[in-house]
Amino acid sequence: MIKVEHLTKYYGDFLAVDDLSFEIEKGHVYGFLGPNGAGKTTTMNIITGCLSATSGRVQVGDFDIFEDACQAKRLIGYLPEQPPST
Repeated sequence: MIKVEHLTKYYGDFLAVDDLSFEIEKGHVYGFLGPNGAGKTTTMNIITGCLSATSGRVQVGDFDIFEDACQAKRLIGYLPEQPPST
């Protein structure tokens, strides 16, 4: 289960994700569709713990991605187009 609540991300004054909320139940598959610049990649990077949010909450399984990132990341398989460097 993935639960996103009121997710917002600003890059300076630019609003990339605006108060996004949704829930994905276990066993379901979804896709993000939208034009370039719509915030799809930013949202995925926040959900997977690769990027911080300006505000909002993301829960993966029983874990908050911002408070229990290691536990939440164990439940995620994600290969971004440009993997983050460590």
